[in-house]
Amino acid sequence: MTPAEILGRVLPRWRAKLPPRYSHADVDGFVRRHRRELEAVVAGALAQRRAEAGHRPTTVEEFAAYDPIVTRERIHDAESDGDVLARLMKRIDAEFATGRYIEATVLSNVGLEYVDARTEAILVRAEGWDAVPLLGDRPALAIVGGGAMIALRDHMGGLAIRPDKFGQINHLFAALRRSEEQVLHMREEMRLEWNTKERLRRYALAIWVGARAYASQFTLPIRTSP
Repeated sequence: MTPAEILGRVLPRWRAKLPPRYSHADVDGFVRRHRRELEAVVAGALAQRRAEAGHRPTTVEEFAAYDPIVTRERIHDAESDGDVLARLMKRIDAEFATGRYIEATVLSNVGLEYVDARTEAILVRAEGWDAVPLLGDRPALAIVGGGAMIALRDHMGGLAIRPDKFGQINHLFAALRRSEEQVLHMREEMRLEWNTKERLRRYALAIWVGARAYASQFTLPIRTSP
């Protein structure tokens, strides 16, 4: 539904809950005068909800809705590996508690997905990209430029680029591909499982340490612009 359609459904219920001192004429006049602003508020709320759910952004506004999430997740990513894992395990337990998915699915789609996203962030940062792993409803990897998110690698492996950056950061595709290949290589070398929480914990600690050691060989300064 569009913001205008949602507003059209919400306004009658809102009007019905107003005290009697507000006449329908006054309320309708207020809505007519401020409809553009009201639709903008609704659009912003929709974009924020989609961002928290991990949906792939397509518009500049939808990319901007990710910025507060990136700021929050950057702080968590900077914590110790132990603290990061404690937060991840809490999230996994919360998913277990819903009963919506079997444990193996949660461990793969939430646990492994986030662990690998954080590993890839370590690797692409070594190539100069400002990367932040996101532990939202669907783990993802954000790429930041100029203080705002300019690209998102989603949980399905697709890469969304902010519309005003089309054609300017195509080299990011190659950096992400190299990081994904390195993750697969390290996984094969370590031969660790992740089908229980404890195994996932061991896998995470091992691959993050391995990624940092690998990245230390060629770390470049973080790009201030694409």
